[in-house]
Amino acid sequence: MPILTSYFGFLLAASTITLALFIGLNKIRLI
Repeated sequence: MPILTSYFGFLLAASTITLALFIGLNKIRLI
C-alpha cells in the first residue's frame, strides 16, 4: 500500500505542477 500511496502522491504533484505551468504560460501569453 505505501508504494501505491507514494505513486499516487507523485502523480498528483506532477499533474499539479503541469497545470500550474500551463496556466502560467497562458497568463503570460494573454498579457
